[in-house]
Amino acid sequence: MNAPLILVDGSHVLKRDGTGISSYTRTLTAGLKAVGAEVALLLDRVATSGRGDLALAPAIQVFGHQGGQRAVSERLRMVLTTRFGLRREIVAREIALEGVDIASLEPPLPPFDRIFNANAFFAHAGAVFALNGRTTRVIPREKVAAAHWTAPLPVRVPGVPNLVTLHDLIPLQQPHLVLHRGARWARLHQAVVRDADLIVTVSERSREDIRSLLGVAADRVVNTYQPVPPLPRFERDNAERLVRNVYGAEPGKYAFFCGAIEPKKNLYRLIEAFLMAGTDLQLLIAGPLGWLYDEILEIITLCGAPFAQKPELTPVRRLGYLPRRHVVALMQCARFFAFPSIYEGFGVPAVEAMQLGTPVLASTGGSLPEVVGDAGVTVDPLDLDGMAAAVRRLGGDDDFCAELAARGPLQAAKFSREAYQERLVAAYKAVGVRLPAGGG
Repeated sequence: MNAPLILVDGSHVLKRDGTGISSYTRTLTAGLKAVGAEVALLLDRVATSGRGDLALAPAIQVFGHQGGQRAVSERLRMVLTTRFGLRREIVAREIALEGVDIASLEPPLPPFDRIFNANAFFAHAGAVFALNGRTTRVIPREKVAAAHWTAPLPVRVPGVPNLVTLHDLIPLQQPHLVLHRGARWARLHQAVVRDADLIVTVSERSREDIRSLLGVAADRVVNTYQPVPPLPRFERDNAERLVRNVYGAEPGKYAFFCGAIEPKKNLYRLIEAFLMAGTDLQLLIAGPLGWLYDEILEIITLCGAPFAQKPELTPVRRLGYLPRRHVVALMQCARFFAFPSIYEGFGVPAVEAMQLGTPVLASTGGSLPEVVGDAGVTVDPLDLDGMAAAVRRLGGDDDFCAELAARGPLQAAKFSREAYQERLVAAYKAVGVRLPAGGG
């Protein structure tokens, strides 16, 4: 059986502040390759027209051109084409990578077999949709078996099945929690579910939300969950040394949060509940700044003010954006992992903590109860007293924490790569694309 070529959008993979969609794209492409498909990654880099030697090195046009006057002129041309020509079809050309070392790209590209580029495609499609509500077609120079879009995008490949992943409906259900919101996003979701051959999502909660809110028939939306590959963990002694020597924290004497600092993550209430609990634990917060973070940073600063001379005694500390292995060490040595989001479509960090045998304090927001199962404590994300009580119990009950730690790896195994691949094969079979590892 020949390997089908699947086009997967790379709309988020080269962003340095790597989002959950970027992580999802990496696991999706790895999963497709594992079940026998070939992956063509679609980028939208602003490539120059190319003259002289550049014509002999297409990769230079895409990966070697990051900005400057030419990029501005190319984007201006795209805007003018969009505004006045209303061009709704763009050709995606394969980028020749022979002899090109792209291993040093940061962030690295996800697993792929081939790369296609459509000049400023995602920006163009967004502009077209904003102007007239229409979807833009992308035409790969080579025939693909299907296209898989990792987020709600106003795009499609004509003549083949188009699968679209909707992680959650937060922009529609709780727009105050996200940056991208408004009537345009409602129209975009409606257009996506109308045109897609299959909607893929990452939890049963999201699947039910998509069915009820967007009116999608049950057979047109499937839940594959999201795979969480095993973490590159340290030996315990090495992890503890790193935590002590680099971060001045005592293993087992702190709670740990990792994620973007933004309203959805409910950090303001977590900090309040943590202070109300009155334990001798620290709360360590790692992750990039998202949006509307000023209030959260202010309360962290207030917590640290009395301990300016001894920051290791500060009850709440922000560590910033950390190297991946440092995050793993901090998670591995934490008393518990705190993830009380107001809403999550899935919740990869909670699964990672369970892999490591670290107890989880999660919320009842979105999919977290089904993801955490009996390997953590879930509380109403708006209930400060309940959250403070959970912090006290996790901080003081050794037997309870040991029980949760034992359950964690078993619960995390439900989101293994193997389980995900089975669901992925079934999803593609539903749109008539048979993947070699799926049999039949």
